[in-house]
Amino acid sequence: MELSHLIPSYQPLPFPVPVWLMQLLLVLGFYLHALPMNVILGGGFLCAILFFVGRRDKTTYAFRAAKAFAISLPLFISFAITQGIVPLLFLQLLYGPAFYTSSILIAVPWLAVLLLILISYYISYIVIYRLLNVDYNEKTAVRASLLLLVMSIGFALIGFMFTNNMTLMLTPEKWLAMYKASPRGLNLNLSEGQLLPRYLHFFNASVAVAAMTLGCFGLYLRKKEPPFGEWLIKLGSRIFFAATIIQIPVGLWFLKMLPPAFVSLILGGDHLATGLFVASMTLALITILATAISSMNASKPAFLVALVGNAVLILTMIVVRHQLRLFYLAPHVQPDLVVVNTQWDLLAIFLVSAVALIIYLVWLCRLVWSGFHPSAAETAPSS
Repeated sequence: MELSHLIPSYQPLPFPVPVWLMQLLLVLGFYLHALPMNVILGGGFLCAILFFVGRRDKTTYAFRAAKAFAISLPLFISFAITQGIVPLLFLQLLYGPAFYTSSILIAVPWLAVLLLILISYYISYIVIYRLLNVDYNEKTAVRASLLLLVMSIGFALIGFMFTNNMTLMLTPEKWLAMYKASPRGLNLNLSEGQLLPRYLHFFNASVAVAAMTLGCFGLYLRKKEPPFGEWLIKLGSRIFFAATIIQIPVGLWFLKMLPPAFVSLILGGDHLATGLFVASMTLALITILATAISSMNASKPAFLVALVGNAVLILTMIVVRHQLRLFYLAPHVQPDLVVVNTQWDLLAIFLVSAVALIIYLVWLCRLVWSGFHPSAAETAPSS
């Protein structure tokens, strides 16, 4: 059977906004989703380890770092879920014929993502309000460590499901055989060669970003408690350095598992993809050198260079990922051929809603901040 017969057509309605704008919003939306998402996944595992290391004494740096990070996790989870709506929306609009089909083929594990989110999100609150609010003892720290480990495994499974779906939508030639194997949606894309290296690439990045977050805590605490702040910067820099070094062979493995034609495009055949790839490699080298310095002396300038470099690096890699998706789907799904009838009223509502969401998130951050940093007027005793 020809692939053209397997891939559904776009909906008969025209696109409400230009394709280039939807692609831009898809990339930027995923970037804003990827940052907190990485903090959650890598941060949960780091918190679990730090709680276990500092379980015998709540005054140790390890326990204090784990507690501070654990308290912030629900806020990052809220950000990740909220910001994930935008890229998912534009992914469905632009590449719906591929995305909906792959989602149906793995329907059972794909729908299980909702349950995993609810359970993992709830566990993060159990740790804060059921364990960290009681009198300290070693068993409490161990329980917090185990619960955070379970939470992190849940989020890791969610990432694995997404990687399955995002890779399956790129390969329509697999759909018919997968449907025949299990028409009820009990499938995973485990035969895909790029699945494991792509997922490990994502996982290593989450550890690196979480390590950067630890370092950011250190930047804040450095003025109030220099030894603790410097310890956090050094620890975050060392973990980031190690995760990024591991990322190099994983990235090469991922590149090797791609079709040779696409590798040629990334390595010189396509100017945009090649430029982004070279930029990402340069940024990776800069961040490795900067964190090597800050891991030894807790240098604030070096850490800030690594922090900014990593933020830009993530954006470049997301754009490369988008270019790779375009390479895969170009013969099968062509959103540029869909008629566009720009609906300015809906676009205005979307932009206003996006601005309102940003304002809300800023207000939420300030509210959480004020909860942990009451003003002098609020804490002063009344006369």
